Amino acid sequence: MSESNIWAAWTLRSHDTLAAAVAEVAPPGLGLRDFAALTLIASHEGCSADWLWDRIGLTQSGTVRLIDRLERLGYVVRARQGRVLELSLTAAGVELLESWNAARDRAGHEVLNGLTPAERRRFNELLSTVLRRTARARADADTTCRLCNWPVCSECPVDESVGDPP
Repeated sequence: MSESNIWAAWTLRSHDTLAAAVAEVAPPGLGLRDFAALTLIASHEGCSADWLWDRIGLTQSGTVRLIDRLERLGYVVRARQGRVLELSLTAAGVELLESWNAARDRAGHEVLNGLTPAERRRFNELLSTVLRRTARARADADTTCRLCNWPVCSECPVDESVGDPP
């Protein structure tokens, strides 16, 4: 048994299940990166496009186009604060993000369905350990958590990884 084969199979199974969750709730034309943008904007109310682009893996111009699309669809609004355009979600954006979080949770349960509750806890502990031991900058941590439901993660192992390794 190859560790890298097992890891690759697990990763692809998880990704495919996550992609199916997106298809379940996304309006036509929206994908994982759009949900990442909505998630990050919701958890960092008032962030700028400059802050966002580094965390969702697009160029600056690509991020502006993504924000333009989300604004046209009624999910995001921009408000000028001095020289900065601050981003926030509309009520429709919050509702879509709530639908996404529920679909993402169902996808996680589906992928973990073959484990007992005790095995799930142990698996979560192991994943948390790996995440905690990967030193990263703050922006990289935000990138790692770009699809997380931030309000429900009180002891985030990724947050604990910011800076020097433990």
